[in-house]
Amino acid sequence: MAVHIWKVNSEGTIPDATIVSAGSAAVLLIFILIFNFGARKLGSYLHKKLTAA
Repeated sequence: MAVHIWKVNSEGTIPDATIVSAGSAAVLLIFILIFNFGARKLGSYLHKKLTAA
């Protein structure tokens, strides 16, 4: 996804390249946040399950 954003910004072959790259960056950020929160929840669940905490 980051390579796609870089490619769109550097080539600029389509008229709305800035909008496409901004949208791609937003999607990338959302996926990163979802992954981080999911990993935190899973880690917390596994920690509680595997330890006596």
